[in-house]
Amino acid sequence: MVAMESQGRQKGGPLAGIRVLDLSGFPPGAYCTVTLADMGADILRVEPIKRANQPIRSGGVGLARGKRSMTLDLRHPRAPEVLMRLAANTDVVVEDRRPGELDSLGMGYGRVMPELPSLIWCSVTGWGKTGPNANRPGHDLTFAGHSGLLAALQPELPWHPQFGLTTSLAGLMAAVGVMAAIVERTRTQQGSLVDISLADVGTWVLSAEDGVLAGTPAGIPVGPDRRQYRCSDGRYVSVAAVEPKSWAALCNGVGLPELLDREHVDEATATDQLARIFASAPAAEWVGRLGPSGTGIGAVNQGPEVVHDPHNLARGTTIRIGRVVVPANPIHLMRHDGSTVGTADREPPLAGADTDGALFDVGYDASEVAELRALGVV
Repeated sequence: MVAMESQGRQKGGPLAGIRVLDLSGFPPGAYCTVTLADMGADILRVEPIKRANQPIRSGGVGLARGKRSMTLDLRHPRAPEVLMRLAANTDVVVEDRRPGELDSLGMGYGRVMPELPSLIWCSVTGWGKTGPNANRPGHDLTFAGHSGLLAALQPELPWHPQFGLTTSLAGLMAAVGVMAAIVERTRTQQGSLVDISLADVGTWVLSAEDGVLAGTPAGIPVGPDRRQYRCSDGRYVSVAAVEPKSWAALCNGVGLPELLDREHVDEATATDQLARIFASAPAAEWVGRLGPSGTGIGAVNQGPEVVHDPHNLARGTTIRIGRVVVPANPIHLMRHDGSTVGTADREPPLAGADTDGALFDVGYDASEVAELRALGVV
């Protein structure tokens, strides 16, 4: 067994009955809507007609699972009509266009909200809907750098992360904002605008480091007690034995009691001694031997090692969707009856697979759908 098999964990989650129209085209929006899908919402993704019958975009299976898909040419003169009918039967719209882009097409927040005051509109963009940078382009590296996060993570610039730093967090904060807006709507019957900026989220990540915004480095010192050590099988273990109790457990566990008195230990010497000890056995052996004793040791997993890790298997940290293993939703929501909600495991459809059904749902009949197809609207 390499991952939790698709077992239908998603059984009418807390957002069951909530309908989401997903107009996003980039991973932050897709992270938001897959999180909502995991909580039971019905997600209808809108894809360009040119992508019909192709895999839906924005992140592959991991972000496309659990959703329906339709195609719509947003630049067609009749697209606003279709979108308004879809929005009228929707609770939430999620989009990630530059401010004003959808308004220029006749279907933005300013156009829709006066007619649908209970609709929740979520905008996920790099800079947010306001401010002097609002219409500037950028990528994750742009926003991570601007936010202060890039320099806080590694003050020795330049360095270039190989994975988006703000992308997933922005999607998660968007989902939190949407769920908060849904709760508020139950009291006020009014919708709201959720405005999420990747740059803002990058700065928010620094909340636990009070001195960073005043210019104090956020770095946690690297030493013999907080370091990655290479083991005999080429894998690494992470050691975080920074407290006196965990440092004592580490020294005794590896047979180096002479290192117990930190005040009289040379850090370079201690690092060399620990490195030689860890290089004498495989990583799994060290984790198994020292992990239970409170040393703060853990495996540094890469790729398939994450999937096969016994703890992850027990937790259902990954899930198989068709032939692909992807991360499961980390929120484990267990009801009193023992049923669990957490991951939408329906395989992604091809783009446009649900177009007809989505249009029928909002009142179009077969002849009208045929006309929209003939005109190239959907």
